[in-house]
Amino acid sequence: MLRKVVLLVAPAIVTSFFTVTAQAQDIPTGPLLRIIQCSLHDGVTMAEAVELGRAQTYDESSPSAVFFRQSIYGGSYRESSDFTIASYFPSYSEMIRRVGAANARPDTRMRTGTRGRDLFTCDPATLRLTHSHPVNQGNNDGFTGDGTLMTTRFCRVNDGQTMADAYAFAQGVARNYANAGDNSLYSMYTLELGPIGDTVAGRGLVLATVPATPEAFGERMDLRRNGLDALEGLRPLPVSCDAPSMWFTHAIHRGGNN
Repeated sequence: MLRKVVLLVAPAIVTSFFTVTAQAQDIPTGPLLRIIQCSLHDGVTMAEAVELGRAQTYDESSPSAVFFRQSIYGGSYRESSDFTIASYFPSYSEMIRRVGAANARPDTRMRTGTRGRDLFTCDPATLRLTHSHPVNQGNNDGFTGDGTLMTTRFCRVNDGQTMADAYAFAQGVARNYANAGDNSLYSMYTLELGPIGDTVAGRGLVLATVPATPEAFGERMDLRRNGLDALEGLRPLPVSCDAPSMWFTHAIHRGGNN
């Protein structure tokens, strides 16, 4: 079952990783986002993985939401992975309760159908937990469909600046796009647990933009292409950011506001 593929690695979150949170009182809290990178087996399509994911049974022990983020323009990511499983939880307490309940449940069913590991492999070394901070909550178009295009951009906080400065910068970018007519969902992710690579703890963040539809994604990108300065009024910049990565995010499960 896909649920087992995703959940069985989760106990490492509370036992094996260390905390590198970057919080500030003026940065709003949001859901926890558990991320792991996966690779499709030879001959398996993304559509088959998505179909399997959506066919699973989700209950009170499941994440609040699950998305499969398929890499489109991902640079070196594509050398080892095809997509990321992103699972949302409302809090640490709920995550621990749900994962514990799922792993403690007796499994006596005959496994006769296709399972996640038949289609793809997920690398536990890439497992990490991030904190999603809403940037334009209550003032965005949301994403309620089956799939859309999105971008993520890794940024580093510049010397002398703080994570709160980075969040204020993200708010400014969202305002500039909103003034131009785009209200795409915009979030800032900070690392909670897991590998940090070459990033200095507490200095790295990810800015994620999720337009409501692929068409809305194209319209947003064309605003900048046609002259919108999304950084107007925000210089000097408090962060230095890489070029964005582009994904197609497939909605696998939504459990409501929980």
